[in-house]
Amino acid sequence: MLLSTLLGLTIASCGNDPENVAGTYTINLTNGPNGCMLDNWEEGDTVTGTTIAVTQDGDAVTVNVEGLAGAYLDVVVGSRQFVGSVDGSHIDARLTGNAGTTGSCAYTFIVDLDADLDGDVLEGTLTWFAQTNGLAECGMYNTCQNTQAFNGTRPPSSGD
Repeated sequence: MLLSTLLGLTIASCGNDPENVAGTYTINLTNGPNGCMLDNWEEGDTVTGTTIAVTQDGDAVTVNVEGLAGAYLDVVVGSRQFVGSVDGSHIDARLTGNAGTTGSCAYTFIVDLDADLDGDVLEGTLTWFAQTNGLAECGMYNTCQNTQAFNGTRPPSSGD
């Protein structure tokens, strides 16, 4: 009895096996506050019908933003691809943009994806921020962030 209890506790203390999060999702996003004062960002604005393709290899995950939204990210941020991990039904992934400079301020825009899957429904948050060299010239980019809430679905599985 003691051995089975210890074995159960040992297994429970490990990370969760990754669920199958792979698929093509159609998501909707709602802008939160514009803390980084990004152009064309209005709090409360929504974007509907954005397609993302999620691929998975064990606990590793890649999220590609497709269509016009992906092209926009390529131009504005420098990438359309999030790379991260799956723990149970939870996804943590990061999109790292191109490095830039303004005067002596060096920065890279980052977008973190934090999401949970419930059946075929994906819901979460995108957090936009700048990783800087910390100089005063970087101003608000040293501490600012923007957020977007999102949710969406993938087609239901066949139940196999």
